Amino acid sequence: MVLFERIPHAVLRETNDWGIRVLDLASPPRRLWGSQAALPAPVRTHIDPYQTQPYPLPGALLTAPLSDGDTWSAMSKRSLARFEAFFLVAEDPQRRLDTREVVTLAHQVSLVRHIIDTPGRRRVLIGDEVGLGKTVVAGLIIQELLAANPGLRVLYLAPARLVANVGREFKRLSLFFREWKSQDGDARLETDSRIIASIHRAVHPNHFDRLLQSRPWDLIVVDECHHLSAWGDGGVDPVRKYRLVRDLVSAQSAESRVLLLSGTPHQAHAARFDNLLRLLQLPGESQDAAAGRVIYRTKEDVRDWDGNPLFPRRQVNPPIVVDLDPDHRSWLADIHGFFQPHPIPGSQAVQRAAGWKCAQALQWAASSPNAGLGYLVRQSLRAGWTLEQAPLAEAIAALRPYRSGAPDEPVESVYGRLVAEIGRQASDDDVEDIEENVDELSSDVDHGALASLIRQGIKLVRSPRQLKWERLWRDVLQPAGREKIVLFAQPIETVLALALWLQNKTGQRPAIIMGGQTDADRDREVARFKDATGPQFLISSRAGGEGINLQFSRRLVHLDVPWNPMEMEQRVGRVHRFGSRETILVDTIVVRDSRETQAWSVARERLTAIAQTLVAPDRFETVFSRVMCLIPPEELQTVLINSAASPLADNEVQRLSSLVESGFRDWQNFHDRYAANQRQIREQPAGLARWRHVSDFLTHYGGAEKAPGIARTRFVQRDGLVETVDQSADVLKLSDGSLCFVGDFDGGLFTGQSSNLVGPLGLNLPPVAELLRTCASPASPTGAAHLRWGDDQTQLRSRLGHEVIILAFVRQTFRLDSIGGIHEVGTELAAYVVGQDQTSLLPPEDRIGLFDMSRLATVRVRPVESPLFVRAVAEELRLINELRRPSEEDIKQGLRYAVWPILALHLSA
Repeated sequence: MVLFERIPHAVLRETNDWGIRVLDLASPPRRLWGSQAALPAPVRTHIDPYQTQPYPLPGALLTAPLSDGDTWSAMSKRSLARFEAFFLVAEDPQRRLDTREVVTLAHQVSLVRHIIDTPGRRRVLIGDEVGLGKTVVAGLIIQELLAANPGLRVLYLAPARLVANVGREFKRLSLFFREWKSQDGDARLETDSRIIASIHRAVHPNHFDRLLQSRPWDLIVVDECHHLSAWGDGGVDPVRKYRLVRDLVSAQSAESRVLLLSGTPHQAHAARFDNLLRLLQLPGESQDAAAGRVIYRTKEDVRDWDGNPLFPRRQVNPPIVVDLDPDHRSWLADIHGFFQPHPIPGSQAVQRAAGWKCAQALQWAASSPNAGLGYLVRQSLRAGWTLEQAPLAEAIAALRPYRSGAPDEPVESVYGRLVAEIGRQASDDDVEDIEENVDELSSDVDHGALASLIRQGIKLVRSPRQLKWERLWRDVLQPAGREKIVLFAQPIETVLALALWLQNKTGQRPAIIMGGQTDADRDREVARFKDATGPQFLISSRAGGEGINLQFSRRLVHLDVPWNPMEMEQRVGRVHRFGSRETILVDTIVVRDSRETQAWSVARERLTAIAQTLVAPDRFETVFSRVMCLIPPEELQTVLINSAASPLADNEVQRLSSLVESGFRDWQNFHDRYAANQRQIREQPAGLARWRHVSDFLTHYGGAEKAPGIARTRFVQRDGLVETVDQSADVLKLSDGSLCFVGDFDGGLFTGQSSNLVGPLGLNLPPVAELLRTCASPASPTGAAHLRWGDDQTQLRSRLGHEVIILAFVRQTFRLDSIGGIHEVGTELAAYVVGQDQTSLLPPEDRIGLFDMSRLATVRVRPVESPLFVRAVAEELRLINELRRPSEEDIKQGLRYAVWPILALHLSA
């Protein structure tokens, strides 16, 4: 070690530069600088040795003369403080002890460490279930990579509706990205290095080539990657989104990274999933290599920092079956006859598209008369109708109020907005709560038949009878009392129809989430719903199925049943996520004799028979949801579109039963194949540092004081009920006067004196980081300590011996990249016991004991002579060389080590 610019540095490498001896010096670990934006370079290269001063090693300091004015007592205390500072940063590899605006959980930070520290994880698919915080994981990975290399180019591709949400989450992590989207975007592809981009906009013909021509990206993140579709085996028949990502990835360097994120990655289509895996393969690799880069964990798999479950259970109630008016049933049959696909010559894609168009028509019309009418109106607009063609103007008038418009908005205005909406969907695909446009099909229609369907729809919309809403109120909403309830429907028109009905019923307008809202509008609606005095109900269209967090509510109602089961799971994931405290209650409204009602019944019966000996009863609903997500939507659609109503034919029941069986097998195989990685992730070392160590360090060396009289309100579950409990809060008053809670800060409520000022504690807080830095890197010679065993250390003394010397080191790990750069990737603490005859590694439980030395042992005024001193000096040099030496595998991975000898502790009776 040497002193350079008055700061201790570790020698990473000594080289000969054209006959001149130069040093590469490792700066102190970057965590000692906390959250400072400006950090010293991790390595100072080509330093002239004459610019440095020798910094004595701790072993030599045990017997070295003291500097003028120094004492052995002061030296020992400085040395113990230095050890404790390094202990805190080195024994917290998952950064549990840092503070962030976003609450970080054990399963998230362990995954970050797994991806960054494990060789061969530069391309990863994170397929954790909905609600486990994949966006936060991606942000933490980006945060760490940028801390090591601020110049990285990062492209985050997300569906248009999620761009702003990701941006908000990143800002809470102090990650500042520009956004590239159709509205309000400020990113410049040519010059910006950190961009969150709408993938819908990126694949538009006007932008596709422009994005591919940008400079290669060091990290590409693709959110909701299940939307990337390549239908054919071997990656053939790709849609534009898949082609875009494939080509962006192929342009990356070998050092670059790819993160694919999805809560439902399999999508029940083997070829599509295999083609996602192809994006994880490096040139020349097999698919098996890519399989090891799939991370899949369920809510049951993850635990909090103390090993407790994070999520409550889910209770799915039997469906509530409602009747439809005879006129509504007749309308459904006519819509089915109008849209039912006939054999179409051409590609499979055309056949799939025709089936999907029929499926959407039936789903929209079953959801509500308003939704069915809205579907038909948009079909007429796509066919070129104008307001002069009856009955279009009358139909548009019946749909008012449309979105945020007024009930008396001029028909011409609504017509213009509908046309613009259809155009925006075609160009940017960011309108989520109208039917998907099917480009592959001709827009030619039977205009007379379509007009007849529209007239039937107008009549139903104007009917005063609303059997569905009345049954919903009687069986679900009214019995719930004042509980907050989230209701989901696919179409925007169903959302608006129910919102108007509830407003008339209760006198209060529900909160509404729908497509076309600004980010501020959506945030305002969620805030209204969350407020205790705000609306009891939040109604969302399909636009809210991803990207909103509503875990403060435990009740969810499906107002309709999507034919893609994954959409139902996405909905429930809005409330069943981290922060949920009570059993999640799910209700579903279904239409009597509808095909989907019987299909779901057949599927449940079949899965019950298959899984009764393999799945615990309390896990059935979770497994049912996962199995249904693994049934190919197009296969389910094929069964459902054969008729507008029940019953299913025998061959259809048999086909559906077969789909459930294969879905169950797929779920078992997927879980068995990809859940194995979770054990490796869970075994990521959490380190030995805990919150009590932080508290002890700050009170002992930083002048922090306990702040009495503050309580914390927590929620605990007892006998199936959630209760509030007030517990005394461990709060410190730091040297700068700030009040900090000692523990994992997850937004608990504080009461008592100055409770409104309590914030989180963390090693990266400026006053804490400054104290760590001061203790870890003193300018005065530091590292030797002479102590007498304390009375409370009998067990440790019996294990280690009556007289020993303990040598402690911090090993700092660096990674070399292919262009000559070097980045710090971590630190680890090692300690050794030097006895008379041997040197042994100190086990983890005894390293914890070292942290308490300053409080349990007695600092000697002057050292006692010992024959161990000479041996300790030799062992220290040997261990430094041993710890610095990389293995062959380390060298292949580009890893190098700098070693910091931080303590030589002489313990005797």
